[in-house]
Amino acid sequence: MRRSFIVGLLFLCLIAPAGAKGKRPRLIIWSIDGFAAGYLKQPRFAENENWQYLLRRARVYGDVETTVPAVTYPAHTSMITGAHPARHGIQSNHPVDPFNLAKGGWTWYTADVHARQLWDLAREQGKSVANMQWPVTMTQTSRIRWHIPQFDRARGPEEAKMMRVISTPGLHREIEKETGVSLTEYSTDRERLNAALYVWEAKKPDLMLLYHPGLDATEHAAGPYSPAAYAALDDLGKMAEKLVRKVRRQGHENTAVLIVSDHGFMTFRGRCYPNSLLLQQGFINAEQKTWSFYFDTAGGVARLVRNTGVTQQFPAARFAALVSKQCPGIEYVDVDHVDYEYLRTHYSKNAEGFLVSRSNTVMSPSWGAQIFDEAATGHTHGFLPQREDMKTVAIAFTGNTRKTVPIRHVTDTYRFACRWLRLECPAQKNVHRAEPAE
Repeated sequence: MRRSFIVGLLFLCLIAPAGAKGKRPRLIIWSIDGFAAGYLKQPRFAENENWQYLLRRARVYGDVETTVPAVTYPAHTSMITGAHPARHGIQSNHPVDPFNLAKGGWTWYTADVHARQLWDLAREQGKSVANMQWPVTMTQTSRIRWHIPQFDRARGPEEAKMMRVISTPGLHREIEKETGVSLTEYSTDRERLNAALYVWEAKKPDLMLLYHPGLDATEHAAGPYSPAAYAALDDLGKMAEKLVRKVRRQGHENTAVLIVSDHGFMTFRGRCYPNSLLLQQGFINAEQKTWSFYFDTAGGVARLVRNTGVTQQFPAARFAALVSKQCPGIEYVDVDHVDYEYLRTHYSKNAEGFLVSRSNTVMSPSWGAQIFDEAATGHTHGFLPQREDMKTVAIAFTGNTRKTVPIRHVTDTYRFACRWLRLECPAQKNVHRAEPAE
């Protein structure tokens, strides 16, 4: 009798610290691609009751700065590593592939990331992670407990078959059975949310990464601040309120929802083809499919890539004069330029030079006879992050007064997650230098 009492007392002592601290902290990081900071300042957005309900109950960070370049894959990798593209290695949505050997491939693979990622830190510290199609998550399923990566190779039934194979065994089928959603790159935002809610409630991960691309796709097609874009945001507001209300009912004091985004949006006018100049200068040989130098473009910025084994010197001064003459608003940045060190430490540490749009001119990676198309127009991003139209947002629902990390830059998402989940995370050695010249 006495022995049973002592054993029971010891058991209660062992579990008391955990009980005293309350339930374990949990976090949902939900990325809404293309959610520009400018929306928060628009009267049309202020009319949306769902978003206004949410903003009154949140910590709202407007004018969040994104990465160089201001595009999806580099920014999302920065969110889960706390590092700039120059450090983590994802510097574009696409690999350097002048002759399309990857057949339209994107930078899907975590093998190309050179910084520690949140899911590894969480797993190593005894916490579970669910990934719902976060960018740059093609990796072994053993690294992420509940894993649906972002990947795209075929539209239709073949895409669903592929997703079943590359996801956590049995998870894709289970989601389909329980929700009716067969997740692919072409699933709607609402389908993605329904699948995520099922995983959140059924698997109870400590951290969930959720990605929604619908707004970005709408903005590319119809433009930011267009009726179609506002309609997409209205729908997202309904989804966000649904998610936050569910979390609050489940004990919101220990669960946070962090809505983030990767970049702003703008309307470009004029398109430059810098690789057409490289073709003319003999640095690209289209017939032999060889190249010495190539501009890896990302909207309003580009980095000059030297092919492996090439030893010749790039004629920086001559090219700078040529591109500024033929592509109005485009400036070449080399080692003697005031912005060179900034771009090396934030964008690409191995690039020999960069192109920067000082106007609304966009750059294309393709080449041919045309160098500049004055009439080209459309909607995109990828410009320097200091531009107002590239700023994005973060909206944190914490439900209590616990001290959190303010989101001023997309890299702060990493630090927010580490603090909220009580993870021991290495500090990234980012170099923050003076902003680039206007």
